Amino acid sequence: MFDVASKYCFALDKDSKKSLNYYLLLSNIEKYVNGAIIEMGRLSRIRKAITKEFKTRSLRKNYRLTYLANDTHFYFVCIDKVYKLLSRLGTELNDPDIKKLAKKLGATFDIKTVRNHLEHIDARCLGFLSIKTEKKKISKHISDFGNFFNDNFSFNGKTFPSNKGSLLELKKIYKDLIEILTKKYASKDPGFVWREQSDKRYKAIMKTAKKAGLFKYWENKQK
Repeated sequence: MFDVASKYCFALDKDSKKSLNYYLLLSNIEKYVNGAIIEMGRLSRIRKAITKEFKTRSLRKNYRLTYLANDTHFYFVCIDKVYKLLSRLGTELNDPDIKKLAKKLGATFDIKTVRNHLEHIDARCLGFLSIKTEKKKISKHISDFGNFFNDNFSFNGKTFPSNKGSLLELKKIYKDLIEILTKKYASKDPGFVWREQSDKRYKAIMKTAKKAGLFKYWENKQK
């Protein structure tokens, strides 16, 4: 889980209103990245339970596949929100590096396609693959209506990544975003720089004190 966005409040622009808006975008990006992390934990546990039941032939009506389907859906919801927020942040800052990250995220997951399938499932149930085909009443048979292969999700013959590797890619993109914001924006704010330096000094002092055994000495003295 990430907990770094709060450090960038009022540190991304000299204009306090703009800086607050940028921070709100960043804060929500972090929230949905963490949401994806939570969902991956749930997905991993459900997949392990299903695999165990198949191996031991102890299949029973426990709705695990329903959990798997719904948690996968929300995993993609989180990715989609990160994509939209990241795209908006890149546009608002007019930053080409952030725009590239958004483009990379969208391409990695093909998030627009899977989002449209899941968010417009009512249309897919009737065989409409887009708003355009629905308006023209052109429906097609969809044979693959949401399946799972090698920890990934498939719909209409196309596979979308929902495995641990996809989460690692998402986390890397978020880390890259933080690096960009630090170097290009926050590093220009004296308050942010001072807080970062103070935090580093504090961590260094605590590390030295721990190595020296000062904490154990103090605990023994209190007894």
